[in-house]
Amino acid sequence: MTIRPRLQAILVIASLVTGATSTVGMLTFRQGQDFDLVASANPGTPGSSDTDRTAMFERARGKRVQADAVASSSATCDGCRGTAVAVQVVYVNKAKKGTADNLANAWSSCSDCSSTSVSVQVVVVRPGATLTVRNRAFAVNAACSGCTASAVAVQFVVVTSKHHAFSRHGRQQLEALASQLQDQLATQRKANTLAATKNSSQLSGIEALVKQELKPVSMKPQLTVKTG
Repeated sequence: MTIRPRLQAILVIASLVTGATSTVGMLTFRQGQDFDLVASANPGTPGSSDTDRTAMFERARGKRVQADAVASSSATCDGCRGTAVAVQVVYVNKAKKGTADNLANAWSSCSDCSSTSVSVQVVVVRPGATLTVRNRAFAVNAACSGCTASAVAVQFVVVTSKHHAFSRHGRQQLEALASQLQDQLATQRKANTLAATKNSSQLSGIEALVKQELKPVSMKPQLTVKTG
């Protein structure tokens, strides 16, 4: 199954579960090549809120790696609030080729409602590995009044020559900074969102944390911000 249909299938399944707040903060090892993470928040009752915060820290042992992270939120009832935060860290041990896709999307269609999504993806590779990456954000307001939609996708491709990994404290900090970035996003005016996000202490904190914990030989950060 290609990336797009597989992500769509995951989103359909995730959207059936509302009111969930989850996190997976431990480093695990897996032989497979596909690593999928979805945070999905979809309130269904007027005036309600739905929050999903999910994290994945995995060490990939396959010969090829595909990492997909999605934070998706929607608000389709009056007065609703949807909040999704995804944090994915994948360490690529052996693979020489791979793909990494990071997506944040937010959708609002109601009165006095909001949806915010933040997806943070860190992919750690060894020198010589070839990684195809995409970092995207989408935010849409449709047929609504007094509503907002905001999405931020943050991606780091880190090259390290040694087996550096986030410590337990580092993993907790990364999750906390992503959640704080979402909190800031939810309070920003549309006109100020891009500038405020680029200059946020949370974003600079994430970059500093990655450097401190992983000691990269090189690092390629990407930031995409969208508002509806």
